[in-house]
Amino acid sequence: MNLFIISFSILIFILFFLAFLALDAQVRKKIFKKLLDYRLLVIKVPKYYSMTKSKEAGLSDFCLSFENLLMNLTQIQEPIVFEIAVPTYEQEIFFYIAVPEKHIETASKLIQSSWHGSEVNLVEDDYTIFSPPTITKADYLKLVSHDFLPLRTYLEFAQVSQTVDTLDLILGAFTKVAKENEGISLQIIIKKAPSKINKRIMKVAKKLKEGKSLHEAMRSEFLEIILSLFTLEKEEKKEKKKLEEERKPKEEKVIQGLENKASKPLFYTNIRIVAAAPDENRTETLISSLEKTFHHFSNPPLNEFKIIRVPQKKILNFITEWSFRKFNESQKILLSSQELATIFHLPSAITKTPSIHWLKSKTAPPPVNLPSEGIILGKTKWRGEENLVRLTSEDRRRHIYIIGQTGTGKTTFLTNMIVQDIEQGNGCCFVDPHGDAALKLLSFIPKERIDDVIYFDPSDLNWPIGINMLEYDPNYPEQKTFIINELIEIIDKIYNLRETGGPMFEQYFRNALLLLMDDPALEPTLLEIPKVFADDDFREELIERCKNPLVVQFWTKEAPRVGGELSFENMITYITSKLNPFIANDFIMPIVSQKKSSINFRKIMDEKNIFIVNLSKGRIGDINSYLLGMIIVGKILMAAFSRLDIPEEERKDFYLYIDEFQNVTTNTIATILSEARKFKLDLIIAHQYIGQLTENIRKAVFGNVGTIVSFRIGVEDSEILEHQFAPVFDKTDLINIDNFNAYIRLMINGQVSEPFNIKILPPSKGNPEIVEIVKRVSQLKYGKPRILIQQEVRERFNY
Repeated sequence: MNLFIISFSILIFILFFLAFLALDAQVRKKIFKKLLDYRLLVIKVPKYYSMTKSKEAGLSDFCLSFENLLMNLTQIQEPIVFEIAVPTYEQEIFFYIAVPEKHIETASKLIQSSWHGSEVNLVEDDYTIFSPPTITKADYLKLVSHDFLPLRTYLEFAQVSQTVDTLDLILGAFTKVAKENEGISLQIIIKKAPSKINKRIMKVAKKLKEGKSLHEAMRSEFLEIILSLFTLEKEEKKEKKKLEEERKPKEEKVIQGLENKASKPLFYTNIRIVAAAPDENRTETLISSLEKTFHHFSNPPLNEFKIIRVPQKKILNFITEWSFRKFNESQKILLSSQELATIFHLPSAITKTPSIHWLKSKTAPPPVNLPSEGIILGKTKWRGEENLVRLTSEDRRRHIYIIGQTGTGKTTFLTNMIVQDIEQGNGCCFVDPHGDAALKLLSFIPKERIDDVIYFDPSDLNWPIGINMLEYDPNYPEQKTFIINELIEIIDKIYNLRETGGPMFEQYFRNALLLLMDDPALEPTLLEIPKVFADDDFREELIERCKNPLVVQFWTKEAPRVGGELSFENMITYITSKLNPFIANDFIMPIVSQKKSSINFRKIMDEKNIFIVNLSKGRIGDINSYLLGMIIVGKILMAAFSRLDIPEEERKDFYLYIDEFQNVTTNTIATILSEARKFKLDLIIAHQYIGQLTENIRKAVFGNVGTIVSFRIGVEDSEILEHQFAPVFDKTDLINIDNFNAYIRLMINGQVSEPFNIKILPPSKGNPEIVEIVKRVSQLKYGKPRILIQQEVRERFNY
């Protein structure tokens, strides 16, 4: 019978043990499942705008702000993880928070409201501090004395200086990490302690006030009852009186420290340090540097940190818990929000440690009424939610102005838009002063649109495309005036002739053009302008056939009477010396000498062709690039104005993209920006800095453009553009925004939106094999063999 009972008992024990193991396994499985649900967020703080308070905010203000954040985060009701790390292959110090996935939005909003202007982004792939082969060492922190006793807090540090950040004491160790193969991480996991702990601490403080020693005050109530059975009441009172009389000043500090800690929210806390490097000495150097920083928080005679080095045989299990961000009950210590904020808070304006991963520029939410259709400008990401940013055809008619330093993403931005226009069958022109983007654009031409392409490349000396600036449609006599005014603007822009030549130069030049363009028997080009001055017989023939009495009077009465430096003889040399460098060089002459333009600019617009203009300054020179650019832009504008002959609703949108637009536009751009909308010529103009613009053009741009896009700009420009993006962004943001990011003031349904930030989409890949095909088709359709052009010029000039 006894044997049966023993056997049965053993069986029951085994069953209970197995059940315990099964239950333990289930619990562990459940815990790790919850940990896998945690998501890591990287926190970036703007260096100069960490608070909404004044710039005089000090250590106490920043730490108190973080205390409030800790208290607000307790609504999550699950452990929260803070980390500071220098991941391997990084040189900056990153700040992280990890929370369950369902609490990402809550945590993000709380951080951004507490730390004004900060950005919280989901980390898709967790960082690592390991780069095998590596030696890893790890610590966790405990307290030397009882957990109730406080450490040194920021209030005591602030008594010395409000401008010295306690965070710098820790961050200094992170700056010692090498760029490659090394890493270090400080992990702090917190969970709210029950309020009864605060009450217990207050009881301890009360007992100290009653005269008990700290050791006695720390005893539990149960232990007090047991001990009271063996202690005579009389002796206890006598001892109490003696202790009250002999209470030392340090006990007052203990009481004050306990009461202060009890008045704050309390958190059970794990603090872990992990360091990794290729060799043991470097790893020891890294981890020791961080260990030493915690001595700054010692608060004698109350409490201080104790560093517990993890034995190598237990390092794997420790790293597993660190990786999964698992709270370990055996490693926990009790800290107040004040103590935590002293050790860890987000960086601020008083943080001096270099290499912090700051938020260089602020972000802002996109408008709630972002268009759902239209050309894609980029994407916006706000609090984890991504949206495409589009601009409708109607709003594009109010034009787009783009500014940004070289290499910031302007060309990619332009190319992305043009590619979409090409793919959507729109008519467009791209004037590229550098050439690379124009050439690359050819690789995006769909096969079905090859015939729509006109590729203009002045450096192609064998097949020049003809553009006769003096050519106009007699049905639109106003075009003649436009051409003359535009040419005078062009020459003046290049040579500043109005100052050097005076009003008389304009008189000579204007009347020479009128003499040529009024002649019914002539198809003049720019080549004939010097001939008007240099060839007396040619000029006399033109005067005889001229029907304009004012022009005849100028050449027969006024010009011969002018004496001195502005005499006709002197003006001949002056004007021809300015024109001949253009019309006589190998790039310009074959283009401007053709009587009939190879391309019909009005047809390009109406038939939605693709006009790609490669004005590479590196190949044809700056002046040639500017001259041809201004001629082409002038021709396009003239074609747009001729659309008056068709109803507005029948006019098709044509998109004119101009990079470095200040070089290829005259003051006529002011008229275009205000008037071109009705002709459905939609401008997208880009350049590098505002100083490139004249006062008139600058006023025209900011007075008429609907959408403004700013990539990173310089200090001077930020002073001007700040007004366009205030109050959301300021000049610090404008000069610090990363490459391929921009601030935008978007036109939406005819109204300008609040400014927000966008990220430029990466460029798509074209088809390099189609480039030569497109170029060749364009050559054959619009080019003319150089030898034929030279032959025609010789025949016209009899040489």
